[in-house]
Amino acid sequence: MQYEQTAYGRPFKRTGEMVLGIIGIVFNVLGIIGVFLLNGFTKMISSDPAFREEFEAEIWNDPTLSQSEAQSIIDIMYSVIDWMVGFGWFFIVALIISTILGVFAVVNLKKNSKLAGILFLVAGFLAGILTLTSILLYIAGIMCLVRKPPVAPQEPSSYSDDDFGEPMRPL
Repeated sequence: MQYEQTAYGRPFKRTGEMVLGIIGIVFNVLGIIGVFLLNGFTKMISSDPAFREEFEAEIWNDPTLSQSEAQSIIDIMYSVIDWMVGFGWFFIVALIISTILGVFAVVNLKKNSKLAGILFLVAGFLAGILTLTSILLYIAGIMCLVRKPPVAPQEPSSYSDDDFGEPMRPL
């Protein structure tokens, strides 16, 4: 396994990127569980006959609504609930893909930091444009792409002026 080396022969540590990536992965897993539970709860409530009867009774008993308006509200509400459940499944799939990319990024962090940075950025995008998880993954990705191992100072080979080949004199 080949690691990035500093100029002094020690491996270049990427602890910050690793910690941010792992925290992002944990938040992704918590998000998957939360959205899955919320999705199941929404589906369970919307398919419950008692909930449907009570909801429809409240809409039908509103004196300010006509019969066609009440029916439109009921139809729209059920279609919105179905849309929310479908979007929830889409979000779960996006979070699962984001988690897998995050794990691959953490595993490849020491071998290929540029690949890990790109994977962190894509995982952050899939985790949501501006969520806490995506911000952590964006920061880890940018750190992977920007941070470079320090370079050892080079010793000048001679103290001569390059233009004239003469030794330099103090002022």
